[in-house]
Amino acid sequence: MTTFVAVLVALSALWFVWRFVRALFRPRQPAEPVDDPLASVPAPRRRSPKGRSGAVAVEEPEDDAFQSFPSRR
Repeated sequence: MTTFVAVLVALSALWFVWRFVRALFRPRQPAEPVDDPLASVPAPRRRSPKGRSGAVAVEEPEDDAFQSFPSRR
């Protein structure tokens, strides 16, 4: 009897794991029909540039840059 219970517990655990893994890899259907057939297709993600190619040129501040803003008083 204990062997039967052990096998039953193991099979039920495998069944739950199988359902979880299957749900992870199954594409989800939208709740409403979509007019655009490519709406559920994800856009490819692009990686940011690395090294010096991602550098941005910044303009040097002028000498009187602090005077270009009005005072808070």
